[in-house]
Amino acid sequence: MTLLTSHNPIRPLPADTAAELMRTFVDQDTDALLVGACLALLAQRDPSAEELHAFASVLLAEAQPFDRGDVAVLDVVGTGGDGASTPNLSTLSSLLLGHLGVPVAKHGNRAATSTCGSADLMEALGYDLARSPSQLKQDLTDHSFAFLFAPAYHPLLGRLREIRRRLGIPTIFNLLGPLLNPARPAYQVLGVNRDTLLEPMAGALSQLGLQRGFVIHGKCAEGNGMDEASIEGPTRVLELRDGELKSIEVLVPRDLGITAPDRGALRIDDRAQALAVARGCLHGSTSADFRPAVADAVALQAGLGLLLHRNASLSELPAAMHECRNVLENGFEPPLPAREIAA
Repeated sequence: MTLLTSHNPIRPLPADTAAELMRTFVDQDTDALLVGACLALLAQRDPSAEELHAFASVLLAEAQPFDRGDVAVLDVVGTGGDGASTPNLSTLSSLLLGHLGVPVAKHGNRAATSTCGSADLMEALGYDLARSPSQLKQDLTDHSFAFLFAPAYHPLLGRLREIRRRLGIPTIFNLLGPLLNPARPAYQVLGVNRDTLLEPMAGALSQLGLQRGFVIHGKCAEGNGMDEASIEGPTRVLELRDGELKSIEVLVPRDLGITAPDRGALRIDDRAQALAVARGCLHGSTSADFRPAVADAVALQAGLGLLLHRNASLSELPAAMHECRNVLENGFEPPLPAREIAA
């Protein structure tokens, strides 16, 4: 394969070359060592919007479709790979948004590099990851929430999971995951782990037809990057609306009414702790596992989602956050179908 040797891997690949490369990756006959070497090369620099769009288009064309009807759904997702060891903020904010009546089609998987993946959390809450497309469509109607388990919709990517695990580094597929929601959401809050990815990811979303979105990158108290909006430091927000990228805006916690948390208040050490903190967030402030800092962080992510759903501006974020925070304080029932009772 000469796709990378015939082009300097530091330079952007032409769209047709990127598409051919992705088809090679998912080809069962391609040697796994070669795929791993190519992924390692691609990880040396940030991809262009055109590359991301070409890669994603190949995978979406091969994905199992999901019929969401005429519902304009929203997704909250991050690229991962920031090493921050925070709770499942995007999944918890998605559940909160569904509870508030915002149609959410959350696309996710089990943990690859994180402590606890979105699918791991959903399964622990009793959600059946094997729900059929018709059941999921009904979930959207009945509960304003559906969880689309990535392997069910992208079977060609299964062979790459072990390759990625052995590499042990974030790869291009960490960036592609947020672009591959088979529900093709109209709205998206997308966190990236490096600020240099703001424009490429927003550009790719634009080319994929997203109606409106926020691509975000936060900084923790130590100044390290986070693939989510931060309650500890500034967050850069690049808005995408109807194919146009707006000017980057910066959110500052104190301007949003957020009190600086204690050091380590957002850190999760293992999966058991991640699940306990998630349940504490659902059960409200009377729970022993409730963490105010986590509630603030969830309210921030969910607040951004509310703005997209309501076609509101960033200036209205403090009010949207306050609405979300009040729900979290009192606890809420996740918008999930009732568990089937075993015979």
